[in-house]
Amino acid sequence: MDGFKSYFKRVTSYILDLLYPPRCIFCGIVLPVGTKLEICDICYEKMPMVGGKVCETCGQPMETPYGPEQCLDCRKTTLYFIQNLPVYEYKGIVRQAIMKLKFYNKKRYARTLGILMADKIKQMTSLPKFDIITYIPLSKKRLAQRGYNQSKLLCSVIAEELSFPISENVLWKVKDTPPQSTLNRGERQRNIKNAFMVNDKYSIKDMIILLVDDIYTTGRTVNECSRLLKKAGAKEIYVVTAAIGKGIY
Repeated sequence: MDGFKSYFKRVTSYILDLLYPPRCIFCGIVLPVGTKLEICDICYEKMPMVGGKVCETCGQPMETPYGPEQCLDCRKTTLYFIQNLPVYEYKGIVRQAIMKLKFYNKKRYARTLGILMADKIKQMTSLPKFDIITYIPLSKKRLAQRGYNQSKLLCSVIAEELSFPISENVLWKVKDTPPQSTLNRGERQRNIKNAFMVNDKYSIKDMIILLVDDIYTTGRTVNECSRLLKKAGAKEIYVVTAAIGKGIY
């Protein structure tokens, strides 16, 4: 039965590709039928991949190859996650794609970005085995307005690529808050205070958790969620994001 389902899924995907050919999520050029990563070669070369020396904790590119292993923000903040794994810098065509995914109903972009995030995890051979994979939640009001949670979409793709079931509703956002992007650094921490809670239906004691989000800016949101997960008994939390801001600290 599983083999039939897999075959049916491949055939259905092929037919849909014929009817609605895959297009590059950046420039819109039509790609060959069966293309999994919806990025053309030209746009792929333009993507600002995180590289060089990066902060060993948040993954932000460092200004110099010398000096401390952590960025200034990580050095002066109590952190509850082990490491963030960003794939790209939040600028250029990557920033545009994430904005469209987040605010303009371009849900299909999550497939390509999620595959890239999963590939990053696969490359990190030093990572431990995760017990669960989950995501940053939206408030009920924001979810109703948007119609979907972009972090959950990314998480679903990552879980599929890693052949690992997604754990839904481990975290809840119980308070509707202004978008973090509209606030300054000090306001961001106050904004998320008491905004999240861990679902007590889940037992996460001694678990190693992979937490998925779209963007890492100041890291206040993922750090608060990591704090709550640790308080609920989680052993370690790792974070993966499609992009990270640079020079914002």
